[in-house]
Amino acid sequence: MKTRNLFAAILVITALIFNACTIKEDNIGDVIINLDSCGENVNTAILEGKITADRTLKANELYELRGGVSVVNGATLTIEPGTKIIAGNSGGVFSYLAIEQGAKIIAEGTATQPIVFTSNKCTPNSGDWGGLLLAGKAPINRGTTATAEVANLTYGGTNPADNSGILRYVRLEYTGGKINDDSEFNGLSLYGVGNGTTIEYIQAFNGNDDGIEFFGGTVNLKYAIVTGAGDDSFDWTDGWVGNGQFWIAQQTSAAGDKGIEADNLSSAPDAAPFSNPTLSNITLIGAEDGDGENKGIEFRAGTKVRMYNTIIKAFPGAGIEVDDNQTLINLNNNEVIVRNSIIDNAKSFDLDHGGATVDLANFATFNNYTKDGSGAPFNNAGTPVPTSFKTNGFIGTYQYTIAIDGVNNFDPSTLGAFFDAANYVGALQKNDTWTSNWTRL
Repeated sequence: MKTRNLFAAILVITALIFNACTIKEDNIGDVIINLDSCGENVNTAILEGKITADRTLKANELYELRGGVSVVNGATLTIEPGTKIIAGNSGGVFSYLAIEQGAKIIAEGTATQPIVFTSNKCTPNSGDWGGLLLAGKAPINRGTTATAEVANLTYGGTNPADNSGILRYVRLEYTGGKINDDSEFNGLSLYGVGNGTTIEYIQAFNGNDDGIEFFGGTVNLKYAIVTGAGDDSFDWTDGWVGNGQFWIAQQTSAAGDKGIEADNLSSAPDAAPFSNPTLSNITLIGAEDGDGENKGIEFRAGTKVRMYNTIIKAFPGAGIEVDDNQTLINLNNNEVIVRNSIIDNAKSFDLDHGGATVDLANFATFNNYTKDGSGAPFNNAGTPVPTSFKTNGFIGTYQYTIAIDGVNNFDPSTLGAFFDAANYVGALQKNDTWTSNWTRL
């Protein structure tokens, strides 16, 4: 679905203005009136440096991030529905917006007026700018606190209920600026963010690195879409223990790696707290980008997980791969759980080439459906399962209806108050509209 132009009414400058000028306005920053990179007259408010006092960004202004912009401890940045923020890079220095520990962002868009962060280029590309970063005081497993690989942010602490604000109906486009081989921005980076923060209806679109990544913390995420990620669509590490529901990953043939890359801590796989999220109603749609390696999910470096009602489809590599000794220990201890799910790939599972005593495809225990070697669509112990496929308002995303004797799909509302009743597989059911208007393809 094409995103409608939210800013068709940007101020047109009169033909009497021939040269650029600067106007200083209180609590907004420099307003530059000039020709933008696309040759259009625009009124752009510049955001740069540190935001040290409460500030509101208005929908009738166009804002541009210049360099790293940080909201500091005690300040709140409020962004009105329909606001557009552009960003880019200069000489390899990427613009980004960071919400530091103790600061807040209140960015509440709507389905018809999303808040959009995008490239400042007329012809945008992935990696044009950095991304959006939140740093909280919730627990991590790298120590009490740590420093982020980008933006020098301190994150982590002892408050699982820490509150970094609200993100709702926010779209992040063309993120993922690459600093070097070890440091790249993601679309949305969540560093030690606490579960007092509300994050829902988020899209990361055509970013150069990961779409959404959790670095520890306890934050929850509902209604999230990652489209065309250059690396992993969703990623977690550092002991993330939050919840997630209604996620979609849509790879493209241009680039991509895993639908989900899941770690505890690579340098110490048994570090506590273990990464151990609970997820339901996840749809991961893969694509071949030329290397044959794209995987639906890789659980590794000691992560734990509980996952239900998931679809993993069209990845040329394994549907689910489990790597590393600690992760296999967790799997055999029934602490890596995938249930009531459909794994529709040429290769369903790769459990580190052995070492696993648990078979995730076991129908009697897990109610998972996988492709078999005979060409039948799915099976449980060799019995084909009648399955119907429907597209549902989001290209390439499938809604599955399963009919199987005496077996009901799982109702995730039994997992806790965060989860909605959704006893179907995947992030969408027939006639769902939650992706409408605010997303783009």
